[in-house]
Amino acid sequence: MTIDSNILISYLNGERLTVETLSEWEKEGRTLFISSVSVCEVLSLPHLDNNDINGIKIYLEGFISVSFDDKIAETAALLRRLYRLSMADAAIGATAIRYEVPLVTRDQDFRAVKEIQIVEI
Repeated sequence: MTIDSNILISYLNGERLTVETLSEWEKEGRTLFISSVSVCEVLSLPHLDNNDINGIKIYLEGFISVSFDDKIAETAALLRRLYRLSMADAAIGATAIRYEVPLVTRDQDFRAVKEIQIVEI
């Protein structure tokens, strides 16, 4: 599964359902992807201090981080054209498409995207 930035932020904020679900998936050994764009989004939260940033970096090491490369960029461009997604959302969605896995998100904009299977928590 590809984990959207809003799910990562929910986890970092300690939201019980998100923490329990992601922890269970990790225990089950599920392959969990994140986009390098999500890394940027999470690390750019304005309230973070250096300790927070270091802790988040350690947490993110538990995921497979996928770089935003030209193939993903082409798919993201298609998603932006078809569904008018933001650049970040299109990049994250394109990551799920590239690896043929569901996208775990709370973003309602993805409901219209036929090419992506959505998992909500």
